Amino acid sequence: MQKPEKLEREFPKKEDKVFIGRKEIDKVEESNEATPDGVALVEVLFKDGQRELFSKQMYDVSVSRESCDENILRDKRIFPIVAAILLILRNWGIKLSELPYMSAVLNRSLEENQKQALNELWSQWMPKPLSPDEVTLITVDRVLRSVKKTLKDVFNEK
Repeated sequence: MQKPEKLEREFPKKEDKVFIGRKEIDKVEESNEATPDGVALVEVLFKDGQRELFSKQMYDVSVSRESCDENILRDKRIFPIVAAILLILRNWGIKLSELPYMSAVLNRSLEENQKQALNELWSQWMPKPLSPDEVTLITVDRVLRSVKKTLKDVFNEK
């Protein structure tokens, strides 16, 4: 794994009020991890106690001094990615007729990566499944019990 790039932007000071969406940030810490391309990861602790890991790029486009709703946050996060993808497609000179196929291949690849990651997670609780279809409710219950819940507890929370 590559060493994370040096962070260029300062994290907010304790007295600054900053948000990601509607969630107010309490603290931001630099992680020792990085993306496969070397982009630094940061861990954000929110005032509500939740933690989330962001790439420095995603953190930079998401953080603001004012809270915003989920639609605005989604646009702030997605539009720069779309712009980068469009630039790549233009640089490669992809044919318009190839766009639907490229999109289908990309979506299939993303689904396969997600499936493999889920199988790795499930394999911590059962013999490694070949697909999520092999996961039983016994395994689901074992996972929930590890966090002091059962299927019955989850059902009764609704």
